[in-house]
Amino acid sequence: MKKSKIISLVTCMLIITTAFSVVGFQTQAGELKNLNFSQPFYQVPTPGYASIPPSDILMDVSTVREHPEKTVVTMNDIIISILEQIDDTTYLGYLENLTSFGPRVTGSDACEAAADYIYDQFESMGLAVRYHHWSIGGQTSDNVEATMNGTDQSSDEIYIICAHYDTVSAGPGADDDSSGTVAVLMAALFMSQKHLQFNNTIKFVAFSGEEQGLLGSRIYAANATHEGWNIVGVLNADMISYAETTSDGNNLIVFANTDSEWLYNYTVDISTEYADYINLTLYNGGPTWGSDHYYFWEEGYDALFYFEYTETPYYHTSGDTIAHINKTYAVKNIRLILATLADLSEVSIRNNPPGKPVLTGSDKGVINQAYNLSIATTEPEGEDVYYFIEWGDGQVDEWVGPYESGITVEITHQWNKKGTYIINAKAKDINGIESDWGTLNVVMPKEYTFSFHELLQTLLTMFSERFPILRNIIQY
Repeated sequence: MKKSKIISLVTCMLIITTAFSVVGFQTQAGELKNLNFSQPFYQVPTPGYASIPPSDILMDVSTVREHPEKTVVTMNDIIISILEQIDDTTYLGYLENLTSFGPRVTGSDACEAAADYIYDQFESMGLAVRYHHWSIGGQTSDNVEATMNGTDQSSDEIYIICAHYDTVSAGPGADDDSSGTVAVLMAALFMSQKHLQFNNTIKFVAFSGEEQGLLGSRIYAANATHEGWNIVGVLNADMISYAETTSDGNNLIVFANTDSEWLYNYTVDISTEYADYINLTLYNGGPTWGSDHYYFWEEGYDALFYFEYTETPYYHTSGDTIAHINKTYAVKNIRLILATLADLSEVSIRNNPPGKPVLTGSDKGVINQAYNLSIATTEPEGEDVYYFIEWGDGQVDEWVGPYESGITVEITHQWNKKGTYIINAKAKDINGIESDWGTLNVVMPKEYTFSFHELLQTLLTMFSERFPILRNIIQY
């Protein structure tokens, strides 16, 4: 072919390519989409001991479940209070404990010990916990599930945050997937605080068998379908702590199938709404296999898979240790996931008031001398309390405190006139929820002045206890 023809052909190809870009043809499969931005698609690695699935397993098949009508509300102060508690100290504490078990291959003693640790942590938070036993293909192990029931009796919606706690044999899996398991533990810790409540049920789940081919989550999702659970959204965290550069630390991939696009858009809105606390740009990775979200998709449930922007080079090696995680990046990702979960499940403040204060003290006092009143109450969520006290003489102590729930407090007062006084007191918790009134019925402050006869009678009574012969005199 002549050189002039080759040049003409190349020129035509460039013109056609440019025209396609200008017209705006749809993004090709295999690209990450962040609204109007895209970058080359990154395929997540497969579990350590699982064979690569056939290509048709990645097909994005639509399900028959209806999509919920969910809209993100404006910034919520309750969610902000949760986000402000999520710190790297708590993150590292859990991460150190999990990685201390070493490699946690499903079925090993170390894996079972880690399951027991997770169970104990959930139980210490006051959650309903269970081992979800599974057995498939010669493998057997336990998922660990904690449940916090929703307060709306008319709602059967369930939201799940999950990760896998098993690892490959090469290393302790600080990133894969202790990082995600810590996200589940921190979600349980901060969302189970007694002053919080959620309209919808939340399940905190740690799966085993992930490295063998998503075995634990496969059985769990199938059981959920069998039992008719209305799982509205699943948030799966797997490898969320590796970031070497600023770009890595400011970006996150979220995988979603077509039916879960609403959930992806929801978490994007959350990231935008709470940007000051999260500071992440999200990229939609589309559908993928490779982690515990997948079998929820297979069962027709909507789910997201949160994954670090750049895969750690220590994946499935002895180098996957705490030394190679970025705690700041992990905390940002956990904040995003927890804020999404809290908003979806409709967080609010519990309205249980403190108990009616119990007032104790003498029924008599002395004018212009300190009178000691003991007061105590119990706050159902264990929060601190304040007391409002009316002394019956027009004087009021307005919301003194805070004091710990269940602790008896001593408060003093003086009256400057004789009379009968009724003390009333009520308590309020840190959210301003007030109790009923407690009452100490009668207080009669008086001056203790004795007549000669009263003084003599008192002295004779004292002596008669030691000298019985004086009793006749007293009676006379």
